[in-house]
Amino acid sequence: MSTFKTLAAFLAVSALSGCATSTTPMEYMNNHSEAYNIAHAGGLVTDIKDTYVPADSVGSITESMLNLGFVAGGYGSPQLGMTNWQTAGVHLLGNLLEPDSHGARNSLIAWMPASEAGSTEEAQEKFLSHVKVSIEKVMVELGLKHETIYDQNGKLSIYFIKDEWNCPEYSHGITDISDLCEVSVETYEPYKAISPSFISGIESESFIFSPNDGRDFHNLNLITNKKSSVPEDEIYTSISEELSSWTYIYIAPKKVKMKNGETINYPYILNKGQKKLFVTPQ
Repeated sequence: MSTFKTLAAFLAVSALSGCATSTTPMEYMNNHSEAYNIAHAGGLVTDIKDTYVPADSVGSITESMLNLGFVAGGYGSPQLGMTNWQTAGVHLLGNLLEPDSHGARNSLIAWMPASEAGSTEEAQEKFLSHVKVSIEKVMVELGLKHETIYDQNGKLSIYFIKDEWNCPEYSHGITDISDLCEVSVETYEPYKAISPSFISGIESESFIFSPNDGRDFHNLNLITNKKSSVPEDEIYTSISEELSSWTYIYIAPKKVKMKNGETINYPYILNKGQKKLFVTPQ
């Protein structure tokens, strides 16, 4: 990222999301969706957009977005009878976004209550431990054989095995690393600041895990091989259900596959297993 873009991103985050340099938490923007507000409060700013829809159509449109047929078809699915309202911002993200774009990558956002840790280092350790326990619980519930292959320096990698999903067990000299299926997590030290009042279940002051950095950002990703049929969307949702209410997973467009192999074409935020969509009535 160029110096200019780095500076611009920093200024945008400082102004809109209450980052480490700001003492004033972000106020809720009523002209935007809850997902948009959470993303901006957490530091996700670049290429984060809402789609504005007719007020009397919000319910049916959001319901359709959660339907697998609509997910596969994308925003422009003609059988839904949609009109030109969506043409300006339906495909929220293009294919030419830079790797650093907040909107183009899966991220973790969290507001850990300040009372849960005595320092940023301890907060990071506890957060990663909590994420690991949540992932392992989901692995057990799904009946997946799994193994932690890396757990150091804020990074975590748990690989899992299931023949039906084409996720093989590793065999030295036989299995390529690229054939494995894993859950990868990266965390970094948070900062301590006043939390936005609209983030529920937290204290006024929190350790904030903001993934606004261009490269070293908090994230949780499923890494699967091209032949696999892992229901990635279901696993992300299950992990989210196990995480604390103050932890959010941002899912970028075209980054998550369903069990039928189709990718989800729109962004959303997961919190306790519930999808929050970037849709706002107008």
